[in-house]
Amino acid sequence: MDNSIYNRLKPITPNDSYVSCTIFDYNGNITAVSKKYPKMKFLRDNNLFPRDLRKIDTSSIDVAPSIMVRTPNSIVVNMLHIKAIVTKDTVMVFDTSTPSIATRLGLFMYDLEMKLKLPAGNLSYEFRALECILISIMSYLEAEVKSHLSSCGLILSELEDQVDRNKLQDLLIKSKKLSSFYQKTLLIRDILEELLDNDEDLAGMYLTETKQFDPKVENYEELEMILEAYYKQCDEFVQQAGSLLNDIKATEDIVNIIIDANRNSLMLFELQVTIYTLGFTVATLVPAFYGMNLKNYIEESTYGFGAVIALSIIQGLIVTFINFRKLHRVQKLTMMETNTKKMGRLASRFHHSSSPVGTFNKDKWYYRLFFGTRSTNYHRPTTKEKDVIWRMINDDKPFR
Repeated sequence: MDNSIYNRLKPITPNDSYVSCTIFDYNGNITAVSKKYPKMKFLRDNNLFPRDLRKIDTSSIDVAPSIMVRTPNSIVVNMLHIKAIVTKDTVMVFDTSTPSIATRLGLFMYDLEMKLKLPAGNLSYEFRALECILISIMSYLEAEVKSHLSSCGLILSELEDQVDRNKLQDLLIKSKKLSSFYQKTLLIRDILEELLDNDEDLAGMYLTETKQFDPKVENYEELEMILEAYYKQCDEFVQQAGSLLNDIKATEDIVNIIIDANRNSLMLFELQVTIYTLGFTVATLVPAFYGMNLKNYIEESTYGFGAVIALSIIQGLIVTFINFRKLHRVQKLTMMETNTKKMGRLASRFHHSSSPVGTFNKDKWYYRLFFGTRSTNYHRPTTKEKDVIWRMINDDKPFR
């Protein structure tokens, strides 16, 4: 492997006038390494369209993966780090400008060279090349999904023991990378699925033994078996990545619940401190009045000092007790019970009064001071009127 294509392949600089590729012949021998071709001449020689240059051009920009059939003589493949054109007796693998991708591409070319030199058997040249491409893609996806499962699984297990800020930041970064990987595997799976569902493309991929598309005849078992095997493998990667994303989402929800609970505990502690502070403040109010430099007629009393202390302590305890009781009600979140009791009290008041407000309020002097005297009386409906209203609500009939 010292003098193989793995060591000879280097990243190149993109050029607007040329395309650079390495060519394998029918026997797996390398006939050219990083050979440059003028773009327009290359398109004419291979019966390609100008738009196909986006799929094969040397660039660091990621293009959506695709497998396009250019009948009757080529298959254009663009999947992750591999950009290639497969014919019935030639494979052209296009170079890259990214050093990390160049390393993976060199490994793929070495593997392609070895597999094309093996005895062909009953499998045609283009299918052997296509299968080698799919093997390289699936191997890369398998290695990456194992890396994600290992790194994300470790962080998730650590978060189960302790919620740490640095671990959450690492999980955020890992989840973004995992989402990108999930989208890549999903696109590749969709490409294979579209090929399996399109008999016309399957017929066009037979380059050695050309087949005419006939909707009545579906004899593509050889190619379908290859594509279906790698489709299932890619679908497995999609399921694993999706399951891991769901685990991360569930962990994020649990962490948010824990953080909310801690925040509520801090707020509760702050309220408790505030209540104690208020109690001490109220308790010091009476001694403050007692200590004023004014005659209050209890300086000479034997029990004055003790009475003031006792009164201030009792006053502070009462205020603290009342506030803690209200806080305890809010903390228990007994909204339904509270609403039920309130509705019961309102119904009782309504039953014993001729108005929704109640006579006990209307007779109060402060009620008349703020609201005045009402001359309108509200009468409760009779039993017959209640029955009519009930039928109207349930049957949606007009009131008569």
